[in-house]
Amino acid sequence: MFLGVLISLQFRTTLSANRQKTYSELNIEKLKAQLSEEINIENSLKKSIDENEAKKEAYLKMNIESKNDEYLKQLKKSLDDAKLKAGLTDVKGSGVVVKLDDAPARTANLDPWDIIIHDIDVVKVLNKLKAAGAQAISINGERIISTSEQICAGPTIRINKNRYAVPYEIKAIGDPNTLYEGISKSEIVAILQEFKIRVEITKSDNIIIPKFKGNLDNLVSALEVEKK
Repeated sequence: MFLGVLISLQFRTTLSANRQKTYSELNIEKLKAQLSEEINIENSLKKSIDENEAKKEAYLKMNIESKNDEYLKQLKKSLDDAKLKAGLTDVKGSGVVVKLDDAPARTANLDPWDIIIHDIDVVKVLNKLKAAGAQAISINGERIISTSEQICAGPTIRINKNRYAVPYEIKAIGDPNTLYEGISKSEIVAILQEFKIRVEITKSDNIIIPKFKGNLDNLVSALEVEKK
């Protein structure tokens, strides 16, 4: 009788554990599906925004040309130049591509904390590229401007309010030879490689860096023009 009670309890415990495991697996799959759907919606909205921006630019250009107003043309030229310098236009040119990835799993004799990429590592790589003359930089397609943040958020890094996981692809436009020498021989790359962090640096003659797509109003909400 006692043995029967034990067997019954064991059976119920095993059944409960299996049900919880099955529920957990189903829940994870459900979350994955929701995440995938949200990503698709986000990509669709971004595409719509880009298409509308292109239509707006085409309409503005056509309207100015039809009026044949030299003042408007000069004003449009000044606006385009300001947007270029502010990082609000897509740009292309030659430069370098730096790919960063965590060290392989189970790297011998190294602390797990040391074999993953942190926000400070990315910041130091960006600073070296800027010091070497980079004119435009992006990380995983996010344009880096003066207010762009690189902050650790768990196993990811937040850039322009968006989260990205490894690997990180950093694109920089500038003189390819100068940029390559500046980053490949830098102290930060030597340190990363010492900890088996994977670093790949290549030159490229055809780099495209997208414009900054964040909310510009939030960047100047606390600023006021000083009147002299």
